Amino acid sequence: MFLDKLQLSDLIIFNCIILLVILFLVFKWFFRQVRDICKEPEGIIKFGQISFILLSWGCFLGILIYFVLKPGETSVLHIFLTIVVGFLGTILGLFFSRDAIENLKKTSDVKSDFIKEDTVELLEDVEKLIKENIGQKKEIEKLKRRL
Repeated sequence: MFLDKLQLSDLIIFNCIILLVILFLVFKWFFRQVRDICKEPEGIIKFGQISFILLSWGCFLGILIYFVLKPGETSVLHIFLTIVVGFLGTILGLFFSRDAIENLKKTSDVKSDFIKEDTVELLEDVEKLIKENIGQKKEIEKLKRRL
């Protein structure tokens, strides 16, 4: 086969290239997902929620790996890391509750309604100004014809 003829350094380079291609595809997928999530106003909150969830999972895995690699007595560090994960869970539960996201959506809807109303008023004012401008041009043309 092709891989049998390669030397160790060539295999390492080949594996690095394959890894880079896979990482590129994963990053491309990840950033596409982030853009899709953040399109809506409450999407940024959802993105923050996902970030905190990943952070808490990372802390949990860090604590788990630490306990597996360094078994022994309970120390202040163990208790501190456990409290950090607990506080992250509490923050997730309180700050990113469904009610908070619904309130954010209501607030963004109200703001968008105000923007729509302002836009309608602005367009009506522009329409009036255009009509006045056209009327003034007609009057100027009449005055020019009289002269």
